[in-house]
Amino acid sequence: MESANRSHDPLVGAAGMNNKLSEDAFTDMVIQLAHLYGWKVCHFRPAKTARGYRTALQGDKGAPDIIAARNGRKVFAELKVGKNKPTADQEDWLHHLGADAYVWYPEDWEQIVQVFSEGNE
Repeated sequence: MESANRSHDPLVGAAGMNNKLSEDAFTDMVIQLAHLYGWKVCHFRPAKTARGYRTALQGDKGAPDIIAARNGRKVFAELKVGKNKPTADQEDWLHHLGADAYVWYPEDWEQIVQVFSEGNE
């Protein structure tokens, strides 16, 4: 894990950061930002098992990385870094979730700040 990125100021975002930012570090940044603006956040973290990493989940595969809620508004986000792309299952979930469902990369930081800061002016 990249401890230097864990303490990164969430308002500064991904600009000028190491292009090897891990998905874990990016996830931490998004969660910190959401909390800064008063959102409740849920992230399902995979755990190492005898058969590799698994995420405890009952239901359909592909649920988004971030589920956030504030004052009746919900945001769903699949987080990716580098050249990673959402799986077909992840795309299907986002399609069914609708308007406030996103695929975010570190390069999308301005949009991420805008989404979580809306209503805080």
